[in-house]
Amino acid sequence: MAGQVIEAPVVARFEAWRVTDTGVELRGPRFQGRIEAPAEGVFRVLLWHRPQDAEKHSWVVHAGTPQPLTANAESGTLELRSGAHTLRLDLDPFAVEFGGAEFGGAESGGVRLPGAALTGGLASHLTRWWEENELPEVFADDGRPAGSGLALRLAESDARAYYGLGGRTGWLDRRGRDYTVWTTDPAPPFSHDQDPLYQAHPFLLIREAGRFCGLYLDETWRSTFSLAPAGAEESLIATDGPTLDFYLIAGPDPQKVLQRYSALVGRPPMPPLWALGYHQCRWGYADAATVRDVAAEHRRRDIPLDAIWLDIDHMERYKSFTFDPYRFHDPAGLAGDLAAQGVQLVAIVDPGLRAEPGYRAYDEALAKDYLIRVPRGDVLRGTSWPGESVWPDFTRAEVRNWWSGLHRSLTDAGVAGIWNDMNEPSTFSVMGHTTYGKGMPPGARHAAHAHAEVHNLYAVLECRAAFEALTAQRPGRRPFVLTRAGFPGIQRYAWVWTGDNSSSWQHLEESIPMLLGLSLSGVAFVGADIGGFSGDSNGELLTRWTWLGACYPFMRNHSECDSLAQEAWAFGEPWTGYVRAAVQLRYRLLPYLYSLAREAVEDGAPPLRPMLFEFPDDASAWPLADQFMLGAALLVAPALRPRQQARAVYLPAGRWQDFWSGELHEGGRWIVVPTPLDGLSLFVRAGSVLALTEPAPHTATARWAPLVLRLLPDAAGRVSGRVWEDAGDGDAPGAWTQVQGQVDAAGLRLRLETPALSMAREVVLELRAPGPVRGADDWTVDAGWLRLRRQQDTDRLAIDVAF
Repeated sequence: MAGQVIEAPVVARFEAWRVTDTGVELRGPRFQGRIEAPAEGVFRVLLWHRPQDAEKHSWVVHAGTPQPLTANAESGTLELRSGAHTLRLDLDPFAVEFGGAEFGGAESGGVRLPGAALTGGLASHLTRWWEENELPEVFADDGRPAGSGLALRLAESDARAYYGLGGRTGWLDRRGRDYTVWTTDPAPPFSHDQDPLYQAHPFLLIREAGRFCGLYLDETWRSTFSLAPAGAEESLIATDGPTLDFYLIAGPDPQKVLQRYSALVGRPPMPPLWALGYHQCRWGYADAATVRDVAAEHRRRDIPLDAIWLDIDHMERYKSFTFDPYRFHDPAGLAGDLAAQGVQLVAIVDPGLRAEPGYRAYDEALAKDYLIRVPRGDVLRGTSWPGESVWPDFTRAEVRNWWSGLHRSLTDAGVAGIWNDMNEPSTFSVMGHTTYGKGMPPGARHAAHAHAEVHNLYAVLECRAAFEALTAQRPGRRPFVLTRAGFPGIQRYAWVWTGDNSSSWQHLEESIPMLLGLSLSGVAFVGADIGGFSGDSNGELLTRWTWLGACYPFMRNHSECDSLAQEAWAFGEPWTGYVRAAVQLRYRLLPYLYSLAREAVEDGAPPLRPMLFEFPDDASAWPLADQFMLGAALLVAPALRPRQQARAVYLPAGRWQDFWSGELHEGGRWIVVPTPLDGLSLFVRAGSVLALTEPAPHTATARWAPLVLRLLPDAAGRVSGRVWEDAGDGDAPGAWTQVQGQVDAAGLRLRLETPALSMAREVVLELRAPGPVRGADDWTVDAGWLRLRRQQDTDRLAIDVAF
């Protein structure tokens, strides 16, 4: 791929520059350029060669508050400063060096990113596609196949690593491989080295030794990230589009980079609490009676459950927005019965519409000219699950509004969430031809845009329509949308799962770096199909995966119709008991998980974090992808092998406490821990207040009663934390409960403050018993855990206990 992209480069050169109100403009014989500072700690670099691209529109980036730029030139180098940050440009040939006070500056190890080159990237891609499919359409622009391509060359450093690029196979560090940014539905299950997959995120978190910065390529066209493949001394970031538009984002650490990046591309809205519960799905719940039985079995077996999902089985001949009139003849009655048990109903929607006269969605789309067309003007027709199909053009606001309205048939029936699948978009064939990557011809037309330009946006725009439908049609309740495909901006509208994995130990383990890659790409709410989608699971695999899934932001068991059933009870005892315990752990953790969700909303920090996110200065933490942090307070180290009895865990510097036993460990070293089937290796970080509650059959409110606070003082005896509390849905105000305290030999002094949210509930404090308790009546000691109970009747609570 990279070899095809970099043929016949023409190096960008600039002869003049000037400062304007919007930034610094560059002028050259072949290229034009503009440098801006759209936000504090962020530089935008835009290069173009066609006049119409001078004011290029972004589909993704939020308009921020432009920052002032100053410029100084010396010996062909242009130094731009914005606040504490510096960008250095070589004009002839073009090169960029990103430094700044926070990042460290070039003199102390900045990242050098030299070279922009005109290439023939898309031309060869298009020619190959059309020749393979024997379709004669010509896709040209400005005398050349559109998107002649631009590339950024990066001089490599042995100290550099790359993270992000969304949900990819392989290691957490992306260095050493080529990656294609093109949403793709692979043949399931995807293999361990397959690329591309469903999510296309042209964002890199770059580590240079212990310093971090970000690079976001704001191009929707197919792009290639060739990151020092086979030990090359140069990396390449290439796009098929006619511009090169990228953002450089200062650190100094991953948290600051993600905070700035998420401010650019958008952060998620607050989810409903039930979205964080346990979800059950199977392609194969063929009728309403089966769905009712699944819900009843969860309640009978005391296994918490918050949602059941309807796969394509519920539709009439796989037509989106329909229910089979025989097998699901009363969807509102089904949704009502489930809601009475605290279970939400989620339904799948595919964008491929059955080309059947009399089917409302098809008739309206055809009559209103809402469909994607081929270059010669005909409606693009292909095959998908419904048979002959057509696809809406979501680049147009009127089409999205119409699509939103179609959801009324689902929401009126009580459907609480939407599952957008097959939205890469994925096809079985187009115009009688099997397509490249199960996709559409790059020359297909979306109003004024070629498919090659907007393919990667298709899922984002579809999910926007679904999100807006739920917002309008379920007032007072928060939307919940899940998607398979996505591009930056998807996090504003939908959660993401990793697609059609397999029931294998390899995919159990691989789910961790895939989800961490999404987390480091600005997508906070992510999960993988627990137990595996295709193939047969077994009791041990399902048990281990459910324990791990209890720490995914999104926890759903899902499988296909041809596989063995894998509901929590499918493999009998002792496995059912282990799975029940894992799901109950999830419900104990809900106050903490909900608070992490709020953090993602407010500052972009993902709940699921690689070790390097919390410990950017610890070189031992950088490569780890078989253990991770859930928020800042909890280290998770799952068992990932069959019949595994122990595993090694790296504990960074500081004190750590075993979540179950309370045993303390000094960090800065590796330890070996047992991996019993009835638990998960969890370690609480010193200084933390871990918010818990008691398991319940389903979620109700995020005003936690009881609120259980697990305290682990640091070396100075301090503890601190916070808990987000609100109604769990809707737009009623919420608030942070701030917890600060001191624990030492003399006693415990703790303060809880919940401004503007008066509470009346029981608070339970948990800590390892430091000695006999004095001055308190309501306390117990159980297996070494001291538990103190207090009533909180106001927005403040002070607890002082002597030991």
